[in-house]
Amino acid sequence: MDLNAFILLVIACLAVNLSPGPSVLLVSSVSAARGFKAGLFAVLGMTVGAFVHVVLAASGVAAALAAAPIAFALVQYLGAAYLIYLGIDLFRAKPASTNEPGYRDDVSGWQYFRRGLLVDALNPKIALFFLAFIPQFLDAVETPGFVVSLALGSVFLVTGAIVNGSLAWLVAAGASRTRGRFSEWVHRWLPGSVLLYLGLRLLWQDN
Repeated sequence: MDLNAFILLVIACLAVNLSPGPSVLLVSSVSAARGFKAGLFAVLGMTVGAFVHVVLAASGVAAALAAAPIAFALVQYLGAAYLIYLGIDLFRAKPASTNEPGYRDDVSGWQYFRRGLLVDALNPKIALFFLAFIPQFLDAVETPGFVVSLALGSVFLVTGAIVNGSLAWLVAAGASRTRGRFSEWVHRWLPGSVLLYLGLRLLWQDN
């Protein structure tokens, strides 16, 4: 791949990652409710979850999933149910007393990592995206194949981690300035409502 094609790939990846979507809303919700540390772990988990879809797309498994409506719907419903669970969990969470807004010491970084991973891994729409995205740049390489497809998908993952990591920091910094009753709304009720909305939207979305 020449330099011009690579620059085009990076720009395309940044454009998609900067557009509003479930990943942006999830990172914003977690960071507002639990702080930058939790948001960063969620971003890492989402990156691993998205990498699973890159592997599936590169190996052809994603295409088989897309051709199997029942399997596709099952994964979609599982992802929707998990988002709804996360939203309800925020509603039920006790207010935090640490310096970092909303961060609970009894919840480890691994748990936020796992949440991010499951949210992306259980979203079959991501697999369909990579099925459409990766082939557009395969013509720019001399020997397209599985490894090359992984490399192209990894560029998207790296740019996504940078964008979402920066978003997590910005949202957490803004949330840390809120106080009083408004703080409770920003740290719990708004993020919980967003996650609940994402789950319901995915649940009723056409396959």
